[in-house]
Order: sequence, then C-alpha cells, then structure tokens
Amino acid sequence: MQLEYKKNLAVSEIKKFCELKSAQEKNLEDFVIALLQENQQFNFIGKSTILDIWERHILDSAQLMRFIPNKNAKFADFGAGAGFPGMVLSILGLREIHLVEKAFRKADFLRKAKLFSPNRVFIHQTKLEEMPAVEFDCIVSRALAPLPGLLTYSKKFLKKGGYCLFLKGKNLPQEIIEAQKNFQFEYELQPSLTSAESNIIKVSNIKSEAKC
Repeated sequence: MQLEYKKNLAVSEIKKFCELKSAQEKNLEDFVIALLQENQQFNFIGKSTILDIWERHILDSAQLMRFIPNKNAKFADFGAGAGFPGMVLSILGLREIHLVEKAFRKADFLRKAKLFSPNRVFIHQTKLEEMPAVEFDCIVSRALAPLPGLLTYSKKFLKKGGYCLFLKGKNLPQEIIEAQKNFQFEYELQPSLTSAESNIIKVSNIKSEAKC
C-alpha cells in the first residue's frame, strides 16, 4: 500500500508537466514491477531506495521531459543502468533513444524492458570509449561521471546545435569549475523536483578544450 501511495504521488507530479496517458502509466507500472523482480537477483538499484522508487527513480528521470521541446529528436542515455532516465523518457514519448550501458546484466535487462515502450529503443552494450561515432541531438545521463567526464564523452557524440541534460547532485558547482578548466560551454541550471541538493544542468555549445 505504501508503494501504491508513493506511486500516486509521483504520477500526480508527472502529470503537472507531461500529458500522461493511461497506457503510459501502465507501462511505467510494468517497468517498475519488472525492475523490482530483477532487482531481487542483481541489485540494480539500492535496496534502501525500493520503497521510494517512484520518486527517487521514476519522477527523478521523468522531470527531464520539462526541458525537451522536441520528442522526435534523436536521444542517447549514457550509462543507462537499469533504464534511468532513458527508459522512463522513452515510455513518456521520446520517439528514438539509444541506451548505452557497458554492464551485461543491465544491458540484458534493458533488452527486455524496451518492450514496455512503443517507441524505438536501441541497446548498446559497450563502453563509451569503444562506441562507434554516432551523432545525437540530445544526450542525457544520471550518475555516470563527474561533469568533466560527461563533456569528454558528449563532445564526441553530440550534433552541432545539440544539447545535454544531466541530473547532478550537490557536487555540481565544483564539477562546473573543474570542467571549465578544460572546456568552453554554455549551461543553464534548473532545480530538481526530487532533491533540494540536486540540479539539472543543460549544456550546449561544447567547444574545443580551452587553451591556457
């Protein structure tokens, strides 16, 4: 009952910024059920976050929809893990997303989970360093690496005029300072809906490494 109550709270929040259809809500529910079943064996998400999965993982991922003006663009989720945020965003309407995850077990789960989305989902089980050069309109990521590392990866795969959306925690101010030592980029910060200590950073116009 507690999980159902928290699901309803999260769904209510999602409906404030996303036109959530009943089929999409059902797909999110099925995705959560499948993940919790798999989690008993492989521990994809921390056991301390299971009761809060709808806020800590689903809503946290879904909030990126507030900053995506075109669902028909070509998206990528770097370090997709068990599908956060990429799988959630696909269920909510992104027409094409590429989920990049190096771990076999997580990638295998994503291949099953993609059935919960009617949109195009491509699974790349590979390290980003070994992934062939493909260009994306938007790159999203959550808990993969500090900002300097994310910019290193994104610079290779982001289309000209594209942008990145990264879910970041309380260390973000220092990460921005570190990233500015090696990169030139524009950024905007938006507060997270799920944590007072977290932000969403939108990055664009990533230039070549700054010269000293």
